[in-house]
Amino acid sequence: MSLRETAGPPGSGAATLTGTRVLVVEDDPAFSVAIEAALEEAGCELMVIDNGNDALRGLYSFRPDLTLLDIRLPGVNGLDLCERIRAMSDVPIIIFSALHDTSEKLIAFERGADDYVVKDTPMEELTARIAVALRHSSRSRSADVEGSYTDSCVEIDFTRYAVRVRGEDVDLTPTEYKILTLLVKRAGQPVPPQQLLRGVWGPEYDSEDLVKWHVGHLRRKIELNPEKPELIVTRRGFGYVYAVPAA
Repeated sequence: MSLRETAGPPGSGAATLTGTRVLVVEDDPAFSVAIEAALEEAGCELMVIDNGNDALRGLYSFRPDLTLLDIRLPGVNGLDLCERIRAMSDVPIIIFSALHDTSEKLIAFERGADDYVVKDTPMEELTARIAVALRHSSRSRSADVEGSYTDSCVEIDFTRYAVRVRGEDVDLTPTEYKILTLLVKRAGQPVPPQQLLRGVWGPEYDSEDLVKWHVGHLRRKIELNPEKPELIVTRRGFGYVYAVPAA
């Protein structure tokens, strides 16, 4: 079943999302109808908005657990909207687009999206990805509620989800923060891409490209020279390593 089709009968294997509040920003009525049918069947409470200009007001009033954003929207486009939402909230954001475009995916992740789904994806997969994003977000909020990490370069306050690098505050997306904290907890040890994928996104994901893209964005924010990283280094054949800087 694709996003252009209606949801299947109860018990068809779709994820159960009872009580989840989802803000859907989509201007195509056909897609909106299909998404509403599938997500309501999965137990979601929905607010559907058909333009980017009204989406932030919806975010404030509805307080969703997750946001689904189309990219091609009247008014503010989905990528700009994603960046604005991420600046004020850690709510999971899934971008969905008609385009199978790697460069657009990279931009979406850079703007703060947690996932990118194309519109010919089966509806059951969309609901499963929503469930994964929610679990991912919940784990992030519940983990490391106390304490901090400090070395000569990086400081992480786990109670505030705050990161400073070389004495300067660094604005990380939730996904970038999760990658950094996972690597820091295993400082000096190689973490294979598949292990990062499971730890950050969950077992349902199998694309190491997600890891590569987000590590690349993280390096641009914390490395002096992202082309020659010194904090998050690659050990060929083993994975990524957080290399504790010398005092």
